[in-house]
Amino acid sequence: MLNGNLKYETRNRKLETQDAFVIPRNEESLYFGQLNMRCFVPQHDRRYSEIVNRKSSIVNPKWILVVIGLLWFLPTSIMAQVETTKSKADTALIEERYSDAIGLYEEILAQEYVSAEIYYNLGNAYFKAKQIAPTILNYERALKLAPKDEDIQFNLKLANMSVKDRIEEIPQLFFITWWEAVLNTFSTDGWAWSAIISLILALGGLLLFRFLTEEGMKRLTFYSGIIALLWFGFSIYSAQKNYDYAVNDKRAVVFASTVNAKSAPDQKGKDLFVIHEGLVVSTSDELNGWIRIKLSNGSVGWIPENSVQPI
Repeated sequence: MLNGNLKYETRNRKLETQDAFVIPRNEESLYFGQLNMRCFVPQHDRRYSEIVNRKSSIVNPKWILVVIGLLWFLPTSIMAQVETTKSKADTALIEERYSDAIGLYEEILAQEYVSAEIYYNLGNAYFKAKQIAPTILNYERALKLAPKDEDIQFNLKLANMSVKDRIEEIPQLFFITWWEAVLNTFSTDGWAWSAIISLILALGGLLLFRFLTEEGMKRLTFYSGIIALLWFGFSIYSAQKNYDYAVNDKRAVVFASTVNAKSAPDQKGKDLFVIHEGLVVSTSDELNGWIRIKLSNGSVGWIPENSVQPI
């Protein structure tokens, strides 16, 4: 039974000449510019000129403008369509038409438009529709894109309270927990912006060191530039780690209401333990329609591959 005060308000953050000299094909002579000079053009020169003119006609400025216009118009029209669909989905969610909201949010994701906001609102719609597995799936996907979002964290904890399984996690060493918390300080985009800003500061500090004459200021700008350069390297590393985690995340959510984990990828395998809908598991090997899972307490088993959905 799903309960609790869900934070499900929708979010509406906006995802926003030179004149060419042409050689006549059918004349034996030309006038160059405004000078009244007549010049004989040999036959082979005219052939070369015709080839140049054909190439010039292919690279027509009008076609360049058309291509630029298409490159600008197509993404703009797609974004406008996404915003329209999202507005309808938000309205349906507020009006408690949850099935309509789910369909519209899924339609946006089908267009390969991904954002934490869409996953968050879709999770809210599934929560209100009392579908626990897709609720947790979408909250987990939203949290990967916005790891510091408190609303997503709160709603995910609330949804996990409805999962039947209570798995005790193996405690991690304190420095591993601390290191993961540092890496999750920003999202991948946040670390990327941190890298850009720190690189600008580093270059600025080193340039000032080059041109300043006062010894104290030179020392200050030099060490400041070095520190900014080191932070640039750390930001690049953190962005890459966060990206790898998001792309190579091997976790999955159980969608089957009840599933028996086997000792082998076969129905004849020994039953090891039972898990239920909504539980998050780690996955590894796949074999003959079976997938190997690992629980947070270290238990390992095989379940049908179609009983889980990857995060």
